[in-house]
Amino acid sequence: MDLFKKSVTALVNLGLPASGAGVTLHFLIAGQMAPALASGLTTVGVAFITLGRRFGARLWERLGTRFDQEAETLADWLFDHAKIFGQRAWWVVSGNFRAQYNACLIYRYRDYRTQGLKTRGPFALDLEKLFVPLRLRAESLSQMSTQLVDRPDAGGGWSIWQFLAAFKTQPAFDRLVILGSPGSGKTTLLEYVALVFAKGSHKRHHRGLSSYIPVLIYLREVRDLITGDQPVSLQMLIDQQLKIDGITAPANWFEDKLSQGKCLIMVDGLDEVSDLKQRRKVSEWVTQQMRLHRESPFIITSRPFGYRDAPLEGATTTLEIKPFNLEQMQQFIRSWYLQTEIVRHLGKADTGVKQTAHTQAEDLTRRIQKNASLAAMALNPLLLTMIATVHAYRGALPGKRVELYGEICDVLLGRRQDIKGIPDLLTAEQKKKVLQSLALKLMKRRTRTFGLFAGKVLIEKQLAEVTKGELSAVEFIRQVESSSGLLVERHPEVYEFAHKSLQEYLAAVQIKAINREYELTRNIDDPWWEETIRLYAAQNDASNLIWTALEKTRSSRCRWLMTAWKRPKASAKMCAMIWRVVWEPVSNHQSRKFLSWLQR
Repeated sequence: MDLFKKSVTALVNLGLPASGAGVTLHFLIAGQMAPALASGLTTVGVAFITLGRRFGARLWERLGTRFDQEAETLADWLFDHAKIFGQRAWWVVSGNFRAQYNACLIYRYRDYRTQGLKTRGPFALDLEKLFVPLRLRAESLSQMSTQLVDRPDAGGGWSIWQFLAAFKTQPAFDRLVILGSPGSGKTTLLEYVALVFAKGSHKRHHRGLSSYIPVLIYLREVRDLITGDQPVSLQMLIDQQLKIDGITAPANWFEDKLSQGKCLIMVDGLDEVSDLKQRRKVSEWVTQQMRLHRESPFIITSRPFGYRDAPLEGATTTLEIKPFNLEQMQQFIRSWYLQTEIVRHLGKADTGVKQTAHTQAEDLTRRIQKNASLAAMALNPLLLTMIATVHAYRGALPGKRVELYGEICDVLLGRRQDIKGIPDLLTAEQKKKVLQSLALKLMKRRTRTFGLFAGKVLIEKQLAEVTKGELSAVEFIRQVESSSGLLVERHPEVYEFAHKSLQEYLAAVQIKAINREYELTRNIDDPWWEETIRLYAAQNDASNLIWTALEKTRSSRCRWLMTAWKRPKASAKMCAMIWRVVWEPVSNHQSRKFLSWLQR
């Protein structure tokens, strides 16, 4: 009965084709073949037309929805670009000051800067194409990490565009403080934001974004102007920057824009004001400007240590920059090599260029993933930039990791500060000598951590030699922790090097400097000293290390032979044969094996 009902329902749904099938069947039963053939062909044709119409209707329903979505996206894209083009054209045709101002910002921020790197490419890369969106998360100051090399963070976070889009609806987001460890990308983030607003391409990142006039101030450049007897105003700082760029704003132009809330004020590097008293004055000045210009949103960046000592009273939300995850690291490496190859080939972006970039990016990614020390460092944008730069322009990572670690230390201890014009009592070489001494003493104590008082004792003598008593040991430790990130405070007044590899590298350099190779030869088979031995051998003659390793092997084999000699069934002839046949080839093999171990 159910089968009959289903059949009837199907025939009803088929409609005219079902009737045609019934007529054809009737003619066949009656033996009238010609009418049956005509009826059958007509029925088949009608059935195809009916099914085709229904299939077409369903297909159009699906494709129409997809088409509407694509058409809407395309229309939005065309509208955004037409708006950007029209806005730029109006600025240029009308001689609008904003066109001149935006052009200056584009020229200033369009390049990705590798400040302080010794190994540098022959050309600058495009910041907009290379930038990897950073993850920002609201955190309490006490929970924020100060480590240069941090653990991977699998948690989520917002992009800067999501916070900027929420300015109008969430008053808590109109005063942002962005904190991050050394090299986490704070300055690059602000330069990228300024570049995007100057180009008018902000809608591509978030449709809810309003158009802002970006104003970026580097506190390290203006700290003396805003902490003097007669501190300058925000308007005066902007005018001063415009004079450097060779343009002049119409009277009260920025003052009006500030009062209308059309400017985005970005203040970079509170921590780069090294003197604590001056930093607190700078913090007070920024707080005052936020009160005077209530309608304009502010973003301030700093390292956590610098902000703890001089917090802003008017700040409403504190954000932390999270370290790169694997996806961000891979995105940066791919973009780095693609842009490098495109510029190297004078703008060509054909399949060959893309394939070369892909091959090099994959090679570097594999090298990083195979090396735990490099993998940990690659989570930091600055250190990843160093690794990629060295790999790109040397054809590979240095065969001697010591060169990479050396460049990292040189940049963090001095070269970046020199480029930024940050005053420092000690040179990078002086700081490195003190840290080398500290690293070796920690290695000998078989520890990574040290208390503030213990550290003072460990470096006091070496520090006195390089500073002539001008800087105390406690001040030195805290200065290195705050300015370079090579030392980190794990717990209150308990410090260690940012990564064990950096401690091992500095210890190896110190052993070479003071000619104490015996520290390594007597620990040749101690796992604690393995990496230090490799790093020392990478920058020095390793003959003594190899000989010591072979002697230790020879001694152990001699003891085995003496034991065999005392056995009743053993003979001198047999022992001599073992010595000749087994020891010599094993000795050669052991030598090759140890050399391979050193070169890893």
